[in-house]
Amino acid sequence: MKHYYILFNTHTDGLAMYQAIKGAGMYAQISPTPRELSVCCGISLLIHQEDIDTIRKLAEEQELEYIGIEGLDNEFNNRRHRYG
Repeated sequence: MKHYYILFNTHTDGLAMYQAIKGAGMYAQISPTPRELSVCCGISLLIHQEDIDTIRKLAEEQELEYIGIEGLDNEFNNRRHRYG
């Protein structure tokens, strides 16, 4: 199954995006960044594919920084793919 991740340069950028997405009523889950995608700051956000365009628009409107949104066909492991 394909999962979609937002990648960041810094934890601060990731947390700001998380707050914006949740504030807009969309799904986001803080997750370790899969090494297949990036060796960036270490956190990414798991999001729903159908929200990608809305999230891009939200990021532009609120001037939120991110590296990109990438899809990865990987097995989801709830112990590995979430903090907390």
